[in-house]
Amino acid sequence: MALNRRSRLSIYWGICAAAGASLWLSKLAPFLLVGSFIAYLALPREDSRALKGLTLASALFSLLGFVRFLVVEAMPGIVQGGNRATEEAAVSRLRQILFAEDTLRKRGDVDPDHDGVGSAALLSELSAKVGLRAQAPLNPPLLERYPAPLESPLGPAMELGGYLFMVCLPRAGGGWTARPGEAVDEEAAERRFVAYAWPAAEKRGLLNAFFMDEHERISFAGNGAPSGQRPRVGVARPPACDDALNPKTSEAWQIWKGKQPRHTLPGDHTP
Repeated sequence: MALNRRSRLSIYWGICAAAGASLWLSKLAPFLLVGSFIAYLALPREDSRALKGLTLASALFSLLGFVRFLVVEAMPGIVQGGNRATEEAAVSRLRQILFAEDTLRKRGDVDPDHDGVGSAALLSELSAKVGLRAQAPLNPPLLERYPAPLESPLGPAMELGGYLFMVCLPRAGGGWTARPGEAVDEEAAERRFVAYAWPAAEKRGLLNAFFMDEHERISFAGNGAPSGQRPRVGVARPPACDDALNPKTSEAWQIWKGKQPRHTLPGDHTP
């Protein structure tokens, strides 16, 4: 049954009002934009300029709402999705470091006390950028060859996939070191190492920094929130080796996705 002119006018006023509302409820805009286009094509030729004007106004409101949808909803969602993928890749590479350290521990490549348990190694040693302590470089390396390292205040940092990576080992005399050539407490390094991944540069959405230790404890810390929080971004501002361990800064670190640590280490001698 064909609608009379008054009924059509009421329907088109409703479409126009909904299109106007899409300026605020921008998620409706893509559907209303398509609906306005269909409504315009469905107009009989003899319909008045009023109906055509309402249809064009609906299309204009829907188009403006669609632009707002792209800016407010779609683009941030795309950015967040990209950031999540980048962060997942960083955590995956931290786990690759863990597997490499596990292999080194079981093989005992660095084992001064000859107890069959090897010490952990720095990232540049695992990737054969430098020799393993006073030995030759690993052949083959236990990690992919990273690009040329960047010099941070703590030592060399390797950049890959938008993140910087670093491993710290217990230093002879106490504390931690990330510098090749510094004396390592080899006994402590049999059971301790920490690794960090942090954003190589500031970008929209502010990526998290990540921490991992020998027990595969994985934590993350935000950058820039809450206000005044220490940023961990770029080669000039790495997290300190004890950033996730020191009571003064550890509160910023939270468990990543409820990840629970493992309770034993590969290569442990069982009675």
